[in-house]
Amino acid sequence: EWDKLCKENLELTVLRKRALEGELRASRFRSVIWRLLLGALTPGSSNIWSSEAEISRKHYSTLKKSLCITPCKQKEPNYDNPLSQHDKSTWHQYFCDKELRSLIRQDVIRTFPGVDFFRGEIVQEAMINILFCYARENPTMCYRQGMHEVLAPVLFVVHCDQQAFVHAQEQGYIRQDIVEMLNPEYLEEDSYTLFRRIMNAIEGSYLISNLEPTSTGHFPACSFAMSSSNENQVIAQLNWIKERLLAPTDPQLHNHLEKFDIPLPLFGIRWLRLLFGREFPLQDLLVLWDAIFADNKSFDLVNYIVVAMLVAIRNILLTSDYTASLTNLMRYPTTVDISNIIEYALHLKNPKRYKAPSKFYFTRNSAVIDGRNNFCKNHEHNRIKLSQMSSLKMKTESMNRIHTPTAPLDPNIIEGYALNDPEVLSVELRNAHTVMSLCRLKLLQYHHILEKVVPPNDAQAQQALTGIHELSSLLNTKKTTNTGINIDPAYEAGERLDSSTPHRTKPNSPINENELTRKPSVDMTVFKHVAIPISESDNDLYKSWKLL
Repeated sequence: EWDKLCKENLELTVLRKRALEGELRASRFRSVIWRLLLGALTPGSSNIWSSEAEISRKHYSTLKKSLCITPCKQKEPNYDNPLSQHDKSTWHQYFCDKELRSLIRQDVIRTFPGVDFFRGEIVQEAMINILFCYARENPTMCYRQGMHEVLAPVLFVVHCDQQAFVHAQEQGYIRQDIVEMLNPEYLEEDSYTLFRRIMNAIEGSYLISNLEPTSTGHFPACSFAMSSSNENQVIAQLNWIKERLLAPTDPQLHNHLEKFDIPLPLFGIRWLRLLFGREFPLQDLLVLWDAIFADNKSFDLVNYIVVAMLVAIRNILLTSDYTASLTNLMRYPTTVDISNIIEYALHLKNPKRYKAPSKFYFTRNSAVIDGRNNFCKNHEHNRIKLSQMSSLKMKTESMNRIHTPTAPLDPNIIEGYALNDPEVLSVELRNAHTVMSLCRLKLLQYHHILEKVVPPNDAQAQQALTGIHELSSLLNTKKTTNTGINIDPAYEAGERLDSSTPHRTKPNSPINENELTRKPSVDMTVFKHVAIPISESDNDLYKSWKLL
């Protein structure tokens, strides 16, 4: 794979084709490929990659060192003291930097709550350092909420490539140029290089007209930030997508959103600012970013991805009321195939070159709805078995079964059960955790057996073993605990729309004692038999599998 990267031409023709077709999932050089696609490395000149990487790493280390202010060790002029408010005061800058770091830390500790990788102290400190250096190097942008979620996948990819390199190095000799490009000592430096390139392409989603950050990194409240005369770039971009792309592509869906008065900025600001980071699982998100980076450096494909995402769930939206439509847009369905999104976005951008996917929205029985129906039907048998462990009557009464035969068709109601019913979701979540635990145990068993027989010099087999181990780590449900942290949408001062602002209890409002003592709405005795801890022994594994 490294030899193929080194032999790529200046246009990166083969590499771009692989990225657009989603063939980089198993790549061990994804971070290097991203640097090539984003222009941080020169295509076709692999002999200078090491020197280019050294320059970018030195830039970050120099910047980071220059921003470390220790005023107590410096000579203090008469105007420079801890109480000084002078712009050139080192003490003033020191306190501003401290406040900015505190602001960044508040967001960093909430990054991907379900991914254990981002809970590590080293990773969080690296993210804080990178975001702080970017804010100080780019004062007009400074730090905006949402940037930490753009950095997170970048840091994850760089770390994974470096760890794969460390594992391969333990097996034998590695070429020196690979050693220099994937040196684990430069996690922050290489991540900063990629992050800065990405932010250069999407900075329009963060800039606000006539609004400058303060010296502490805060953006002051501005009542005219959303006015038509000072319309920021991201809203202008979303309006262009709506009128120039969505309306000609799907007039019926466009009129449906108009009818319910659902503006694209209500959900589209988050989509664009985070590069769809909250809409897809992490592994699918990386595939989507592969395609965005491979298309061109200006990320034009993003505009068409927004339309593709809307069209992919058009049948769900057209058969839903206002609340259900808004829910699906704010919490995008996870059943959508990311490859179909990419294929249709490419088709919208260049219909002569790229064909539309065969299964998308073109038939009335949308593949998306079929996927949701099949998902619920596969779990219906498990729900019935769980109901039989307790009173069937109590179970059916608690699951809000719909009995009205004349009710309009609703894609959120499948076989009489509401998809968003918390009790149904609880049962399905427990079943999913059980299956994940069983799969993890089997993968660990396979890994243990194969590790003894696979020769160390077989690179492909060793790579497969590494993949098995990574999959088993991802299936560890014990690590993905709910931290209970509320993640705010990526809106800034004055930008939040009234219809998207969630109701919150004021900090000084009294607490209702009844809420604290209220019994849970779900009778946990119904699910008690699926809460058996998974053991490593084959006997317990067999028992758990039979219960499932």
